[in-house]
Amino acid sequence: MHVIYKEQSKRSSSASIIVGIFVIALLGAMVWTTMRSIEKGAIILDEYFVEIVALLVILKSAIAQYTYLVTDDKLVIVENVLFYTKKMEIPYAMIDGVYAHKTEFISKFKLRYKYRKSSTTDSRPTWALIYSIVKGKKVQNARVLIKADTAFFKALEEFVPNRICAPQGDVVLYAYARRDAIMHGESVEEYFKSFAADPEEEILVQEDTAKRSATIINKTERK
Repeated sequence: MHVIYKEQSKRSSSASIIVGIFVIALLGAMVWTTMRSIEKGAIILDEYFVEIVALLVILKSAIAQYTYLVTDDKLVIVENVLFYTKKMEIPYAMIDGVYAHKTEFISKFKLRYKYRKSSTTDSRPTWALIYSIVKGKKVQNARVLIKADTAFFKALEEFVPNRICAPQGDVVLYAYARRDAIMHGESVEEYFKSFAADPEEEILVQEDTAKRSATIINKTERK
């Protein structure tokens, strides 16, 4: 495996201060829960559980260090948390694209897996990397949230042209095209070219996305 570009997560003082405030607030909440437990003569387990889990999640995301490796055949993300190391490998052929991440209450398309591979103390913008997991003719989509410099995305674009730092709609369109191409046993790239060139196909994708969103809204309103 030949590494072409390497980048590590960063820590900014402003982001670290914000994380520190949250940690202090949670510790304060735990002290308050302890005082109330003493008054009641019983441990308030449910509140302790929520506070401890929240504290661990914040500390983990703040302490974790991430290394992004652009190699000659795949993207490798290495996560280091104290003495724990975990590696994620994504073949370039499976990457649908990267777009600027925005928090959405209703997703434009179904994501089977969601990962965050960026530190909360890193003040750089968050990007969403969408990739596909193919099992026979079944395709599942996954998302990885990352934070990196422009040089990283330029290096990645050498292997995934025209879909890095692209509009979200373009990435979603490619993901849908991949799904349909695999279902029909066709080449993804060739299918995408014909798919994107046909305005009727794009309209169908938009209608499908709208139907999915409407279904979710209706279910929410019923509740």
